Amino acid sequence: MTRARLPRAAGALAALAACAAPLPLACRSGADAPAPAPPASEVPAPKPPVDQALPGELAEGIEQAFGFPIPRRMKVRARFPDAVFAIGEIPAERVANYVRARVLAGSVETGPAKTIFAQATVKAAPQRRIRIEVVSRAHVSELVVRDETRPPPEPGLSVEERWRRTGLTPDGKVLDPTRLE
Repeated sequence: MTRARLPRAAGALAALAACAAPLPLACRSGADAPAPAPPASEVPAPKPPVDQALPGELAEGIEQAFGFPIPRRMKVRARFPDAVFAIGEIPAERVANYVRARVLAGSVETGPAKTIFAQATVKAAPQRRIRIEVVSRAHVSELVVRDETRPPPEPGLSVEERWRRTGLTPDGKVLDPTRLE
C-alpha cells in the first residue's frame, strides 16, 4: 500500500469495527435482551448411562444370530447359513439366564453341562424358530444358535407334486433309489 491509501484503509477498518461492536444495554430493546442464566439449583442432573446391567447380569452385544442378540462378553467363532457359534469366559448358568430372559421356548432341557432351548422364538423378533444350546466347557461357555425356521411352502402345488419334489411317492417310497447312493 502507498502512504496515501494507508489512512483511508485504517479509517475503513475502524468504521467496520464500530459497526460490528455490540450496542450498549441501554440501546437494546427488551425483546433482544438475553435470557438470564438459570440458577444452579434448576440445572438438570446428568442422565445415567442408557446401558445399565444389574450385578451378575449380562449385557447385550452388537452381534446377532437370527435376531437373537449375542452377549457382549462372547465372541462369534463361526457363522453358517443355519447356525452361529459363540464362546466366552462366562459361567454357563449366567448365559442360560441371559437366554431365558430373551426367548420364548417350547421346551427347556437342563443338565449339568448343557441347557437346550428347543422350539424357541426371540421375544423381539418372533418370526424365526430357533434352537439355542448353552454348553459348559472347562472355563468357557459355548452358545450355539441354530435356525430351524422352515421355508414357506410353494403356493399352487398339489400334495403329490410336493412329495415328488422331495423325491418320494405319496406313499413315502423313494422315487429313484439310485439318487440315494
